[in-house]
Amino acid sequence: MIWRTLASNLAFIALALLAFAALTFWRAGHVERRIERVHPPRGRIVQVRDGEVHVVQRGTGPDLVLLHGALTNLKDFPESLLVPLSQSYRVTLMDLPGHGYSTRQKRVSTPKAQATALADAAAILALRAPIVLGHSYGSTVALAWALSGTALPVRPSALVLIAPPMLPEPIAAPWLRKLFRLRLARRTIATFATAWTPNAFLHLGLDHAFAPQHRPKGYIRHAGTRLLLRRANFRANAEQVAVLGAALRRLAPSYPSLALPVEILHGTADGVVPQAELLAALVAQIPGARLTLLPGVGHMPHYGDPEPILAAVSRVAALALPV
Repeated sequence: MIWRTLASNLAFIALALLAFAALTFWRAGHVERRIERVHPPRGRIVQVRDGEVHVVQRGTGPDLVLLHGALTNLKDFPESLLVPLSQSYRVTLMDLPGHGYSTRQKRVSTPKAQATALADAAAILALRAPIVLGHSYGSTVALAWALSGTALPVRPSALVLIAPPMLPEPIAAPWLRKLFRLRLARRTIATFATAWTPNAFLHLGLDHAFAPQHRPKGYIRHAGTRLLLRRANFRANAEQVAVLGAALRRLAPSYPSLALPVEILHGTADGVVPQAELLAALVAQIPGARLTLLPGVGHMPHYGDPEPILAAVSRVAALALPV
């Protein structure tokens, strides 16, 4: 009798779990369709060798490429920065592969592989010796792009790096990067995140990124933050976060070989990439590099005062040579 009751209970639990899994998959697809209706692609889809790259272009003048950080997309740049930049430059915003509406690459999306896809897109767009401005993870891709030298069809003429993770440590949430190394964990978490992530959870994570500054009102809608919660986007982001430490260990020894102007801006209160105190010694090893520390600023300085960033772009533009 006891065994029969236990078997009956286990069967009921199994059926409940199957029903919940089916509901989760259905809801994930429903949520993805709703997200894409609210946040459709804004620009052009460029076909490259290993997928598609979504780009938006504004303004005229010398070329300036903007690369967003992890977990975001090309909409993660405020008008307070884009308007003055597009008055002097042809600004090309790119979704990193696996983000926004750029497809995930078939191979592991290391910063170097992502830089290859973006350089291919830049060649198709006929960009010439662009200044490349990257925020956070986008800075790592920008570094990989510059360090690839003549291997890529378009080479940066200068770099502007905002809140860049340049060293493997310290970076927030190392446990999460370890978890995301597991493919099953990435796929399972992606499905549940798409289906069930509440706004309150997004608010919590974004408030940490902006701290000690406040998240701007309407940021989630403006920046298309929920695009991350599509399953393919989430898995690609998780994979990139997982390989970031190893990628930085490979890139760091080559920093002294950077033969182009480099501007680095980092907030002293950055809790996501708390490397401000370590950067001075690192930057001293890079010819032509300049470090600007932003007192009391967190991980999102492009949403604060745009002047330090605009000044950095102007300085490298004056020094950049065609390549």
